Amino acid sequence: MRDAISIQTLADCLHYMRVGDVDRAISLFPEDVREHFPKELRKIHLFHIEKNGLSINQIVALANTLTGEHLSATTIQNWTKREVRKIIGVPRVGKKYSLQQAAIIYLLDDLKHLFSLEETSSLLALIFNNPDRDEDDLISPIDFYRLYAEYAKSTSPIELLDTRAKRSIEKMGYTHPNILHVLKLCLYAHRVTTLEIEAKHYLNRFI
Repeated sequence: MRDAISIQTLADCLHYMRVGDVDRAISLFPEDVREHFPKELRKIHLFHIEKNGLSINQIVALANTLTGEHLSATTIQNWTKREVRKIIGVPRVGKKYSLQQAAIIYLLDDLKHLFSLEETSSLLALIFNNPDRDEDDLISPIDFYRLYAEYAKSTSPIELLDTRAKRSIEKMGYTHPNILHVLKLCLYAHRVTTLEIEAKHYLNRFI
């Protein structure tokens, strides 16, 4: 489970890559990584949103290098063969996945700790429509992941975030109420899982 700071870093990286500011995306990596990128990411400085996608191995390397987590390529490959394929879709940039699809994969990975993959897929389907195109989504997956990252850092009661989160959503240019509902469920999942992990770490200090 990624912590809130790691989620923010990954969300920022996807955003900067999407808008063409690859140098700023690269600046998010630790200095030792920038000097010796893993082979899957050595050409990241050449990334272009309209020409390039990400292979499963690159999606894994991007997340693991930035967050220290251990997402595996086998896990994603299994997801693409299951019911959740309806939310991820097939590779859309040649034989590679788009940045938007990568954001969905990262959301699935974050939420799997509380919800089943099928539940998470059904939840995200409330805001992401046809996986073969982005135009009909209620909010772009990258923008939603950025919202999720922003509010995952909050310690305020989730039920009290409505007004502030709604303003953030509208500032991004979105209005559909489903976006706020799905965001709150994702935040509940993140908070429950975080508390569970903290409780287990605390327990291990005494037994």
